[in-house]
Amino acid sequence: MKPIQRTSLLICLTIFVVFSAAVIVVKWPVIAAWLDSQKPRQTASYTGADPFGYNPPLPSLVKELHPVYQIKAELNPDESEITGSMRLQFDNPKTAEIFLYLYDYTWSPITITSLRVGDKSAAFQRRGAVVTLKPPKEEAASRLTLQIAFRSKVPRGCTRFGMRENIWTLTNWYPMLGSLNQQNQWYEPPKPVGYGDPFFYQYADYDVSFVSPGSYHWVSSWGRGEGKPVSDGRQEVRYTARRVLNFALVGSPNYQIESVQVNPKLTVDIASADPGRLKQMKEIAGTAFSAYSEQFGELPYPHAAIAETGGCTVYAMEYANMAIFSRDLFAQKRVDHWLPHEIAHLWWYNSVATLKPIHSWLDEGLVEASVYFYLKKRYGQAAADQLLTEYALETSKLSRHYPDGALSKHLVQFSSYNEFDWTWYSKGAMLYHHLREQIGDERFSQFLKRVQRNYQGKVIGPAHLDQALSQTLNGEAKYFVPNAARPNRDPFLPLQVERYVDTVINDMIFYPATPARERGKTVYLPLAEIVKRLGFEVSAGPHPGEWLLKAAGRELRLRENSPDVTCDEQTYQLSAKPLTIKGQLMVPLDFFEQVMNYRVRYDADAKTVRIDVVRN
Repeated sequence: MKPIQRTSLLICLTIFVVFSAAVIVVKWPVIAAWLDSQKPRQTASYTGADPFGYNPPLPSLVKELHPVYQIKAELNPDESEITGSMRLQFDNPKTAEIFLYLYDYTWSPITITSLRVGDKSAAFQRRGAVVTLKPPKEEAASRLTLQIAFRSKVPRGCTRFGMRENIWTLTNWYPMLGSLNQQNQWYEPPKPVGYGDPFFYQYADYDVSFVSPGSYHWVSSWGRGEGKPVSDGRQEVRYTARRVLNFALVGSPNYQIESVQVNPKLTVDIASADPGRLKQMKEIAGTAFSAYSEQFGELPYPHAAIAETGGCTVYAMEYANMAIFSRDLFAQKRVDHWLPHEIAHLWWYNSVATLKPIHSWLDEGLVEASVYFYLKKRYGQAAADQLLTEYALETSKLSRHYPDGALSKHLVQFSSYNEFDWTWYSKGAMLYHHLREQIGDERFSQFLKRVQRNYQGKVIGPAHLDQALSQTLNGEAKYFVPNAARPNRDPFLPLQVERYVDTVINDMIFYPATPARERGKTVYLPLAEIVKRLGFEVSAGPHPGEWLLKAAGRELRLRENSPDVTCDEQTYQLSAKPLTIKGQLMVPLDFFEQVMNYRVRYDADAKTVRIDVVRN
């Protein structure tokens, strides 16, 4: 670089620095504000557990064995029979027996023709719907494999599983792995009583290859599958399904099928033997999927199906990702109720399941309550209110004719169809309706969406609903569990909520395992968790129910159910007695202000207590 070039460069740099400095001086307030915005804020940071760490989702009522089915089967229409083989893998339950379920009819049975555990033939016995076999001696194996050959007779007539009017409704058509509870006990399916669903299921993955005549058109629990022609005019369709309760197929040579893209992630296949009825089915489905997605969130599956079957068959029935109904409903003018009902089961049967022979009010009542949202969206508030009037009337009949019954009755405990119908459907729907009235439409929708988020792919009961409701309301809610056991003669108990209180210590949000809460007009905080965080040692005292706190030469003594606290030989009296909640001693808020002498502020509207370790 030449000297003159260096001189010119230095002059330019000097001018730039001077000009920049002038700009900084002029714009300093703006620059300072921007720099301040980039600093780490001394805002409340999150410590302890996550916001719902003190209230994690409850375990499923069916123990996860992660079954995987690989099924190869063929339908022989002339013989009305399915022959198949399957490879079933699942986690070793380490039980004395292994249960399989056969959900068939005594006059048209499913027969296991051979069964092998691993590579060894296994003896088995059948008792009702249950097939039992001994597990292998190699108990250390983490996964077990069953090889099963089976033959399923398909009944011809007015049955849920069967063929009528050349429509094949293949629902429970293969052997299924049994369901365990969390105590490692197998559920025993009850004997059918002529109504309701005496079935236990568990979620599983499927790889199904199904052979049928080439002229047949099928819908399934997982879309249309991938088909290819095979010999003798037949076709083989392969399906792969993930996390479904069972795998169902409905097909016919007479079917016309239209696939509707409900949203970018969900395709619904709609099948009918009468093309003229497809339009009405599509209109109902469009409104139902829209209404339910708003209330429950999007369906977490890529495929669903709607199938109209022959007369006097299923009436209306839910299966995994399938809504099935009989063509009779068109003549009875009931399709506008029961098809939306069965579509709602896509959320409240397969996405989130329950024990159908035990807690079926949970899903049947909820899908009946869902029809309210469908009618409101399609026909207006008056039509929706009329449905509630019908539910209320039937609930009133239930209280008069069956006063000693309850929602908690099992399927086999009902004395009549009316008691069953009015209990699980009408009273169940009214239970949800009364909750919606108490918490409002927005919170009710938030509650249902939380159930879906917490328990998708799980089997739940009343306690799971109360827990999701607790999280929605940020408190400890009691509603479904007490009302499920309440006699029909008595009105519903109102929602009870003990509101949780957020705890902020020295400007940092703290989530104790047992959250602070309002009980009556008193705010209670978990003593041990908070004072340990503030440096105290906590131990049991010499007397029953007595606690000692020690730190920096200070010693405090307090007892359960006594408002008196001794600190360094001085006695204080709290505004309320300490309580034990879920094994934790909870003290009133003034303990920290009066005894500990900390700065305490409580925002009742925001449900937030702030404790600053600064002497007043």
